[in-house]
Amino acid sequence: MANRSITEQILSSIGNNTTAAVTPVVTQIDDAVAHTGPFYAITCLVEATIDVSECTTGIKENGGGGAMQAIATNVVIPKGVTIYGSFESIELDGGTVLAYSHPGTTVTVASS
Repeated sequence: MANRSITEQILSSIGNNTTAAVTPVVTQIDDAVAHTGPFYAITCLVEATIDVSECTTGIKENGGGGAMQAIATNVVIPKGVTIYGSFESIELDGGTVLAYSHPGTTVTVASS
């Protein structure tokens, strides 16, 4: 196999990333069980509350003294807002969201 030029590598990378951006796996979440992705964005259709004690959002907060820690307070997302991050799993206390993951991702849903 011949080595690809830098230009070919860049164009390939752009193509792969563009495909992921325009053809995401979209999961509607409107229940109170954990959905495991990972997800890279969440759009709120109806004001929603993420139950941070029941999922892994990757959201950090200052724990005092400059130390970062996993957020300990539930997150309320207003209707129409999209947040971006690296959300391993999402569980809601209420509301409806669309969760976006990359093509090829298998989303699992915990049993209730």
